[in-house]
Amino acid sequence: MNIGEKIHQIRKMSGMTQEELAEKMNVSRQTISKWENGTAAPDLENAVLLCELFQISLDDFLKGERKPVDREERISLQDIVKINSRLQRMTIMLVSGLFFLMVGGLVAFFIGALFSTTTSLEYTLYRYIAVGEYDNMPLNYWKMVSPAIVLIVVGAALCANFIREKWREKKHEQ
Repeated sequence: MNIGEKIHQIRKMSGMTQEELAEKMNVSRQTISKWENGTAAPDLENAVLLCELFQISLDDFLKGERKPVDREERISLQDIVKINSRLQRMTIMLVSGLFFLMVGGLVAFFIGALFSTTTSLEYTLYRYIAVGEYDNMPLNYWKMVSPAIVLIVVGAALCANFIREKWREKKHEQ
């Protein structure tokens, strides 16, 4: 479809006559007729004004007829569902990773505070007075820290997987 046919089609769809369009654009009716017949073309200023009047983009107005999209190139409902479920999985992966990192960090912080408390001089003196042992509390901190380490590793792996998938997606788009 050429520009003249587009002008004619858009004008008819809007219910305007050539005279009404010419009046709005401050040109003669004959000019509109020449544009529609293809014997003349609007200059850039008039093309922009036409696009503003009919609320279409200048790109769509000036481009020639586009090739029809093949059935294989169209996005189907199944494609949209796949995209949506992938986005959901990606969001769940990121939120889960951040949650595991946060919980692992809090557990590690709590164990660090517990270690600091049980090895402090004040606690050692309290333990000496209360129990009679002048020794630190016999706790196996590695058994307590290992769940925190596992949580942090799982969270970091989930976040890294999310970042890797996003990177692949960006690379695939280019």
